[in-house]
Amino acid sequence: MTYKEKRDHKFKILFMYDSMKSDIDTICMNYFANAPYEEEDNDNSYINDVSKAHKNVAKIRIDEEDNIIENESDKAIYISLDHDDDVRDIKNKVKDLISKTDEIDKLIKDSLKSWDISRVGKAELTIIRLALYEIYFDKSIDAPVAINEAVELSKVYGDDKASKFVNGVLSTIYNHERSTHSITT
Repeated sequence: MTYKEKRDHKFKILFMYDSMKSDIDTICMNYFANAPYEEEDNDNSYINDVSKAHKNVAKIRIDEEDNIIENESDKAIYISLDHDDDVRDIKNKVKDLISKTDEIDKLIKDSLKSWDISRVGKAELTIIRLALYEIYFDKSIDAPVAINEAVELSKVYGDDKASKFVNGVLSTIYNHERSTHSITT
């Protein structure tokens, strides 16, 4: 799985987490049980097979109040999927990002001039959080690349103005932190 594909999965899981009233383990379990994977030339063919075999089970896990319902077969799916390195990496990074949300949100709040963070769209906020996590905590890619990838993600999942907004917020934070030597390029 490419880094870009992993980022897309992280975004979707984080967006679900922010929208639903359930724990992250259950959300990951449901997500990977239903995640679409390519048929041909895929290193994750095992995940693809498990995902297809349990697709019907996965579709009935949300009750009328958007709470996720667990059962023993769900746990078996999740345990099997957790043996895949890519899935485990995604899950661990999502959990780490969630544990750092307050820190990340402080950076966002400080950069929003006369805006409250609650006014930021959920997709845009999730994309910004993910990019800031990559820049400050993951550090597996350079900050300008993380910003560019966030802009591209916002073009897919945000509205028409999302990419400009995401770029503006991330550039403001990055330039401020770079000028105070809190971050290097």
